[in-house]
Formats: sequence, structure tokens, C-alpha cells
Amino acid sequence: MENSNLTSYLDYLNKITGSNIGLDLSDRLSYIFENTDWDEPHSGADFNNFAVMALVEAEDCENSGMRQMYLEMAIEALQEGIDTHDDLLCQAHFALVLVMTGEKHQAMQMAFSLCVAKIHDFYEDRTQTHPALIYLPSSKCLLNIDRSNSIILKLLLAQNSETQGFLLLIEIICQSQTIFYNAAGLRILHLAAQIFPDLVSVNLKLGIASLMNGQPEGILYLHRAQKSLSNNPSVLQALYLAYRDLKDADKASFWLEYARKFARDNPKAKDWLWTDVSVNTNLTYVLFDDLNIALEPSFNSIATSVLIAEKDWFESEMEFWRTSLKPGMTAIDVGANVGVYTFSAAQKVGSKGKVLAIEPFSGCVQCLQETCRIDRLDWVKVIAAAASDRPGTARLSLYSASELNQLVADDSSALQPGAFEEVECLTLDSLIESEQLQQVDFLKIDAEGHELSVLRGATRILSEFKPIILYENIAGSKGSNLPVAKYLREHGYHLFYYKPYVNELESIESTEEFNHQLNIIAIANENS
Repeated sequence: MENSNLTSYLDYLNKITGSNIGLDLSDRLSYIFENTDWDEPHSGADFNNFAVMALVEAEDCENSGMRQMYLEMAIEALQEGIDTHDDLLCQAHFALVLVMTGEKHQAMQMAFSLCVAKIHDFYEDRTQTHPALIYLPSSKCLLNIDRSNSIILKLLLAQNSETQGFLLLIEIICQSQTIFYNAAGLRILHLAAQIFPDLVSVNLKLGIASLMNGQPEGILYLHRAQKSLSNNPSVLQALYLAYRDLKDADKASFWLEYARKFARDNPKAKDWLWTDVSVNTNLTYVLFDDLNIALEPSFNSIATSVLIAEKDWFESEMEFWRTSLKPGMTAIDVGANVGVYTFSAAQKVGSKGKVLAIEPFSGCVQCLQETCRIDRLDWVKVIAAAASDRPGTARLSLYSASELNQLVADDSSALQPGAFEEVECLTLDSLIESEQLQQVDFLKIDAEGHELSVLRGATRILSEFKPIILYENIAGSKGSNLPVAKYLREHGYHLFYYKPYVNELESIESTEEFNHQLNIIAIANENS
């Protein structure tokens, strides 16, 4: 049991770090496994280690039932360690499970409270506990900017389990909220940078998030990341874009030329494509889902910021989107922006499928068309228009972040020139004829509060094709989009929120359940 567990854990570590572990860590792991009572756990460390191995086993389960079984085993062990020993590392891993399964708000509250309570112990370092096993999802670790210097290795090398628990709580807090939107997220990153001052991924995120929030001193953290990892394409791209945003063309050119040296040494590497463009070009490229997608070359763009810092999109529903779409399907992406959902769908439906990207903003339309060109995605069609309940024209109010652009009401005459674009409007139902649609399997709507009008222009699509609908429930500071929920229920749809990792849909039965759900999934009653 002990040897097989150790082998499984070493395989897991090698997979997520990309290299063999050092001698110090190897000796430490051997000690942990030898001193764990696997058959009859009785200490906090025993319960923690048992839970970690259950989570490692769960990762390799393609069968959702088996994954759920291992997850329940892990939760049971962690709860036992918390109830009987008040074990901090068990508490931290329990909060991590909450993050993994989509309960991020609860995880954030739990982790932050524990972190504040344990700061004294962390700095006084009076605990006598031995270190224990650590788990982080491979999907997150594999996206780490510097896998050989990853957080999990730092956690494993911490001197005791109390320190490990505290450090894991910091990582959980970073994972459990969208750090790029608000000042609270920036506070968390500053805290993480104090605990992990030499970690490239933390400095990269903090630098980008600071610049997004109008703090030019964020450039310091990008330079710190570059000093730790001199040839990483994401770090160098961040420096290049940061100096573009700061209107310092000379320094932006310096970092572009610096990056081109590494690009020439790696001519087949896709993540250096951004170096092919001139410093004045109004596009940049980021590797996403094994495609190079064109983006706005600025940290004013949420998509650009998130994809460079995180290497993936932050919404848990992206997992549902990727696992549910199949070859040959048809998907419509309303409010496509630069195409995070569009091009994930394109990868899944393949050349025998069809993806329609509906986007009114000219800057994003250019990005979408460029991605289709460079990746040869002939089965993706970009439609430069706003979906609504009637054809015609409207004004699109423009924000520094294109993700926040929105159609405005008839009183838009107060808008200043340059603060809006005149855009065409169409109904989704009109696409049935114009695009010769025989099916619509998935419909994603992110229209910054205009979702109800989009649906009112899609009554035929809803009644004839009954697509699965993924729509934005909370936009910015707005509350839950309850009118859309009411409309969909009246038209024969059942509403769900998505639980990632276990790949489950949870039925929404009460109004309160909408409060913390960024996105909602609607399925026709006969299919749900």
C-alpha cells in the first residue's frame, strides 16, 4: 500500500512539475509515506495524506462516478481530520476542494479567516508538526508559468504542516476569486507576493493586475518575474504590452527585440508568434487551447490580461463548454468579444461543425477574423452585429475594457463622439435562413444586460432547436439577471449552475441561488 501510494504520488508530481524531484524532497516524501498509517488513519497528518492520495486517484478517473467516489473519500477523511484534530492542513485542503467544485465564495471566506488567524503561528514558527502531503489540481499546475519553481514544490518543502497549511491557504485565496477585476483581488496578490516573493507566476499576476487597476508601479513585479525567468514568452510579452500601455515606445521596442532573440531559437514554438508583429500593430497573439488567438494589445482588455497571466479562461463553465460540445455540433456565441468561447467551441465541433461568433465591436471583430485567418478555421463565421429583438441599428457604448461594452437605450444622444459605435442589429432567428441552420446545439450569451432582448429575438431557435444555453447572470456590479431566468422558465427551460471537477449540473430552485452564480446553464425541460 505504502509503496504503491508513493509511486502514484511521484508520478503525479513528475507530471505537474515536468521534472524529477530533488533528493531532499525524495527523502522527505519517503519519510511521510513510511510514517503514515494508511489502513487506520488516526492523526491529522494521516487523514490529510489519505485525502491527498484519494484526490490524486480522482484526477486519473475518466469515469465521473469513480471520480465522485474518490472525492467523497477525500472529503470524509478531511472532515475527520478537522473534527478530531482541528488540523490546519486538512482545513486548507477542504477549502481547496470547495474551489475545485465551484464553491469559491465559501472557500474564500473559510480560507481568508483561517489565514488571518494563523499569521502569528506562521511567523512565530513554534509548531512541532511534521510536514505532510500536498495536493493541487494538475490542470492549474500544468498552466504554471514556471513548473520547476512551482507552488506545490514550495509547499512540500515547508518545514511543518502548519506552515504548509498557511501557504496553501494563500494559494487557495488566489484561486478562489477573479483577481483581475477588483481591489480586493489586488490585496490578495500583494499578500501572496509577500509570502512567495520569488515566484514568477505570482509576480506576473500582480504586475498585470496592478496595471489593470491603474497602478503603473506594477511594472516592478513584471521586471522581478523576468529576472527570475528571463526567457519566458508570457513574461516578456507582459513587459512589452505594459510599456506600450505606458506610452513608452522605446522600452516596448526593447522588450520586443529581446523576445525575438528567443523566438528565433524556437521557430516552431507557437507561443512566440506575438513577436512577429511590429510595435505599432493593433493586435497581439496568445496561445490558448493550442490556437493562437488575436487579442487587443493592452492590459485594458480583461481577456488579454487573464490569458497572459493565467494561460486559460477563469470561468468554471468553460469546463462544461469543452466537455459538452462534440464534433459536428453547431454553436452560437453572442457577445463573442475576442473569442474565448468561440474558439474553444471551434476546437470541439471540428470542421464538420459550425460556430457563429456574433460581436458588434469593430476592434473585437478584427481580432476574431484574424484568429480565423491564422488558424484556418473555415467553419467559424464572424458576424459583425449585435443580437437583439429586432433588426436595425443601435449605439454601442465603449469602455476601456471591451468586455464591458454595451448597447444603450434611446437616450444615447448624450454620448460624446468617440464614446460609442453605430452597430447593426439582427435577431438570432434571422440566422436560420441566412446561415442555413439545420441545428443549434449550444447558445452562449454575454451581452452585458441585453440578454433578454437576445432571447426575444430567438424564439424560433428556442422552440425548434432547443439549444443548451449558457448565459451571463451577473454583469459587473449588476445583480442577478432574474428577468432572463423567468423568461427561460416560461419557455420550457430548466436552470442549473455548474459544479466543476465532478462535471455536474445542480438544479436552481430558489432565487437566492442566483446570487453568487456568474453564469447560468439552461436546458430544455425534455432534455434536462
